[in-house]
Amino acid sequence: MAIRRVFLAVLLPYCIIAFPTGPPVNRTVCTSMSPSGHPSNTATGPAPYIIVVSNDTYTAGQPIQVTVRANPGVTFAGFFVQARNQSDSALGTFSNVPQGSQVLACTSAAGAWSHNNKNAKTEITATWMPPSDDLGSIAFQATIVKGPESVYWEGVRSQPLSYVYSATPSLAPGVESTPSSKSAVSSSIFLLTFAVFWAMVA
Repeated sequence: MAIRRVFLAVLLPYCIIAFPTGPPVNRTVCTSMSPSGHPSNTATGPAPYIIVVSNDTYTAGQPIQVTVRANPGVTFAGFFVQARNQSDSALGTFSNVPQGSQVLACTSAAGAWSHNNKNAKTEITATWMPPSDDLGSIAFQATIVKGPESVYWEGVRSQPLSYVYSATPSLAPGVESTPSSKSAVSSSIFLLTFAVFWAMVA
């Protein structure tokens, strides 16, 4: 009995603290998005959080701003976000993550975004870069921990985003596209010069 008490005294603080620096990166967590090391969930009712996106479509090379936002008067301590398609595959990469958060190598480098401290948050935003292919409708899915660790919501989702093809390739900063009218003008000058030359030798 004494050994059991010592074991619980050592283990319990770690269970309560769970993972204040973010979820562990392993196949189970990356696939299920379920909190690891947390007590049984005691959350009730709909999630007091939303995921807001800057656009309702996605295009290769065009970044999307993703925001995890709490309802007024509510905060959250932890979160775990991925972009997923209808096949439930994680897609794209996150970047420009602010203080208090980090990218995680789930399925791909920077394929997930999470907290890295347990400070109370009301809103946090990062950038998501979509894949280069059309992978159908996608949505951002999150697990959000209110704090304490036994109060969390899984499956918090953004509005769906549909793919839009762009015929215009993305250019590096400072590089300008060449207007198509320039090639048309060059062709016209060539034809006019040829016509004048032919008239002179005829």
